[in-house]
Amino acid sequence: MTAETPEELIAISSDLLRSLHDSLRRARKASEDYLAQFEAEAEINPDTTNLKPQIAKLDGLIRDIQKVEKTLVARDLAERDATPGAAGLVGFDLGAARDEILRRLAGLRAAIYGEDAAGGD
Repeated sequence: MTAETPEELIAISSDLLRSLHDSLRRARKASEDYLAQFEAEAEINPDTTNLKPQIAKLDGLIRDIQKVEKTLVARDLAERDATPGAAGLVGFDLGAARDEILRRLAGLRAAIYGEDAAGGD
């Protein structure tokens, strides 16, 4: 295996970040759709107290996703301005970002399908 050039590392990281951003966008959209469904159900039938924890979890998840998106955009802009080329990628831990996204997606699954579905795919 040959070592990647800085340009190749930038291209790989760019693709990973684009994929991560697309996944975040889809997760936020799905969360917002489920939240709207739960809120509509709660309005139709106010006795559905079992939906309140799910609504709260989804609302929190949406806020978390928005924070991650905001952080990624801010970091990307700051690194572009501060360090040209591959040097700007040194401090970015894609593995930790992926783990965080997977943890939050598991939370979404738990909110939608119950705690039993959170851990398995």
